[in-house]
Amino acid sequence: MSEKPLKAYHVGEGSEGEHVIVFATSGAAGRRQGGNELNLEFEEVQFCRRAPWADEFAGQRFIPAKAYHDNGWWLFCNHCETRLYEDAEDDDGNCRELVYDGQHAYCDQGCKDTHEQDIANANAKGEAFKAKALQERPYLTFTKWSIGWPRITQSAEYTFPGGKYGGSVRDEGDGQLNWYIAQADQEAWNAFRAQQAA
Repeated sequence: MSEKPLKAYHVGEGSEGEHVIVFATSGAAGRRQGGNELNLEFEEVQFCRRAPWADEFAGQRFIPAKAYHDNGWWLFCNHCETRLYEDAEDDDGNCRELVYDGQHAYCDQGCKDTHEQDIANANAKGEAFKAKALQERPYLTFTKWSIGWPRITQSAEYTFPGGKYGGSVRDEGDGQLNWYIAQADQEAWNAFRAQQAA
């Protein structure tokens, strides 16, 4: 017996609520899955209807933003969060030159370029944080870096010889490194630093 193909379902919590497209083998399964995505109980879902236009995207990572617009959905600009309709206009009543990039839509090329620059700047800030932490304390073993886009706070975790839990370092956005050590490791840290100083 072959598996039933996945079909697209439009699931929503009403005209003013949130809506999603999900892929399922039946309406009941789609209603359940869509409800989960919307954080609703099965009976709280107001409707679950077929969306045949989206069937071709079953099994893919996302539905392209252009496909949503072509089927009457509105989206938010991935940079400035302006609500975008396929026929969106700017403040002067001119038709916006929307830019589509995979699952994202932008007001225009300027919004997309600014968004990409923000990502590049955040990633550069993360790399600068990493270089500064490694330079300040090269004797530590860094085990995890949480840096770059989309983070404002850059952070890393580290261990050191004799330590059981290790510590962390953070930059809250002001360029200053704030170092922390697990309280249970304070004695081991003091011994380790005394050894470093000797």
